[in-house]
Amino acid sequence: MKKLTFLLLSAASILTLSFTGTNVTEFEGKITYEITVEGGDMPPGAMAMFSGSELTVHMKGVKSRSDMSMGMQNTTTISDIKTGTSVILMDMMGNKYKIKSDPAKDEKAPNMEVKYLNDTKIIAGYKCKRADVTLRDEKENQMVSRTVWYTEDISNHMVNNPRHSDFKGIKGMPLEYEMAAGQGIKMKMTAKTVSKESVPDSKFDIPEGYKETTMEDMEKDMMKMMQGGQH
Repeated sequence: MKKLTFLLLSAASILTLSFTGTNVTEFEGKITYEITVEGGDMPPGAMAMFSGSELTVHMKGVKSRSDMSMGMQNTTTISDIKTGTSVILMDMMGNKYKIKSDPAKDEKAPNMEVKYLNDTKIIAGYKCKRADVTLRDEKENQMVSRTVWYTEDISNHMVNNPRHSDFKGIKGMPLEYEMAAGQGIKMKMTAKTVSKESVPDSKFDIPEGYKETTMEDMEKDMMKMMQGGQH
């Protein structure tokens, strides 16, 4: 359960950090993704929490923002490719956390292989191509495979972020992303709508009222909450 939660958080962050530029006109607007979780032996209560979850990504120039709603947890990631920084804001059962990235301390993105296939399908009205991504999960010390469906018809000014990008080298905008979450569970994010629209600069402002912390300390707090402890 904890691993799946952080895979969702990771996927949301990746989508805001890893878009790649092409010759297509810069994209400004909003993409809404549907999140589905299937397989494994998830308790009905946990499955219900993930049911109906969505991820909304706003993009403008070098900035992006993702908002993910999942049960009693809301997560926002605001990124700036020009400065290489990102801020994760998490509101979980009334506990608000803020985690800032430090480009000087961030680990480099893992080595990965991308295999481009001839498969195509339409997602949210856009023709998408398939790419199979293989990379090493250093924490789990194993190779992991992920399937990405991307379109070359949407782009923005962002270039591949050299850090924390599971999509580094992908030739377009990911509109579907599937990955394993352990114990036979699979998580998939699929774009439902793509809207080209004006995005106000205020969308990328960092709100007040969040406790600044580290990912490690937040994980400890989350474990205490899941176990019914106090923090």
